[in-house]
Amino acid sequence: MKEKIEIKVENEINSRIEELGFEIEYVEYVKEGGRNILRIVLDKKDGNVTIDDCELVSRDIEDRVDKLLKDEYVLEVSSPGVERQLKNIRLYKKYINSEIYVKLYKKDEDGKEFIGILSEVNENQNYIVLKIKDKEKNINLKDISSAHTVYDFDAVLKENSDNVNLNRLNKFN
Repeated sequence: MKEKIEIKVENEINSRIEELGFEIEYVEYVKEGGRNILRIVLDKKDGNVTIDDCELVSRDIEDRVDKLLKDEYVLEVSSPGVERQLKNIRLYKKYINSEIYVKLYKKDEDGKEFIGILSEVNENQNYIVLKIKDKEKNINLKDISSAHTVYDFDAVLKENSDNVNLNRLNKFN
């Protein structure tokens, strides 16, 4: 069986990415708008990934990647964003105890879309356990069309608003 391009690329660049202080969230090779896109999504062990970080990594790895891909392609190096895509078992494990959104390919007895706490990842049997309110739901990974972590924008806005109000009060004390 032919090794997937994503695996070849990740194997080729992973040690260099780690030397630069990053880790690979996922690599995907897709066709979008008639163009081949090689997307490498990074995370940083000690902080957020910046545009400068993406540029640094892109320039550093482009020659290695060019040697692996025969077709013309666009290299995209990016941060995972605030809502992290869960594209592989490693990412599901990384985000255990996080709130996630899961969308299934087909509706089951409970529906098609769920938000809950990722409480378990069973790599051997290829499923996750999602805690939704006080119920646990086993979901087979092959049934998931997409999944990502959930960022609570309302809580952050409230926290920032509370901090602004506290700062205003402190000015007068």
